[in-house]
Amino acid sequence: MLAGMRLLATDLDGTLVFHHAVGQADAEALVRWRAVGNLLVLATGRSLRLVQHAVEVARSSTSIGLDYDYAVCATGTTVIDAVGQVHRTRTLEADQVRAVVRAIGDVAQAPVSVFASTLERDYVLDDPIGLSTDQRTPPDRFTAAPLAQVAGLGVTSMPLHIPDVRAAAALARGLEETVDGISCTRSTGFVDVTAAGESKGAGLGRLAELLAERGVEVSEVAAVGDSWNDISMFERADVPCAMAGAPGEVVEAAGGRTTPSVAAFIDALLG
Repeated sequence: MLAGMRLLATDLDGTLVFHHAVGQADAEALVRWRAVGNLLVLATGRSLRLVQHAVEVARSSTSIGLDYDYAVCATGTTVIDAVGQVHRTRTLEADQVRAVVRAIGDVAQAPVSVFASTLERDYVLDDPIGLSTDQRTPPDRFTAAPLAQVAGLGVTSMPLHIPDVRAAAALARGLEETVDGISCTRSTGFVDVTAAGESKGAGLGRLAELLAERGVEVSEVAAVGDSWNDISMFERADVPCAMAGAPGEVVEAAGGRTTPSVAAFIDALLG
């Protein structure tokens, strides 16, 4: 058994990716982390395809790129390795996807842009806010399609873009009360709808099982993130850390530990 490996799980948006770019100092710190035999896991609400986009962003914005060992994608529903092989995924039922779209019209207190992610593609079902047409959004990021076409394609998560914090919290509560068998996880500007029980923390748990099956023993888990959807992975971490400026509940879940950057957190971990 391979013993003594440490694992760092890092969020992407608002933690490692800012304004569609990865900082050089953070990229260099990730290289140092892996160079001494530690594991790097990307833990994100992004779909598999949008994780790949983050890697492309890192390659274009740094001289290093973004090499990782595993990724926990789509709010914990999907675990992939460094070459993109899917080791575990869980999808919503087609009826659940349809029910979520219907329920949004009943419970939403503000405009909501509705997206649906599968392993192959990211779809936009309704976008009154205009996220999919924002000039900062890559033109091939989302495919417009009707609900009837998308519902049965194996939707791993439904990111709902709703910038207002209070409206997002109300939407998450309302959907969970209205639609059976789903979980709604908040992040900055989004509510991610998944099959019940899914979260970044649950995804890390399944990754731990996969590593154990491969004979990899992890001696310590560290995690860093900036939003509510990171709380579940903080609960699984030995060393949780929130980004400076994260909401109070997130900082509290990290035991009050904060960092100004991923690079600073890695420097502290490596001593």
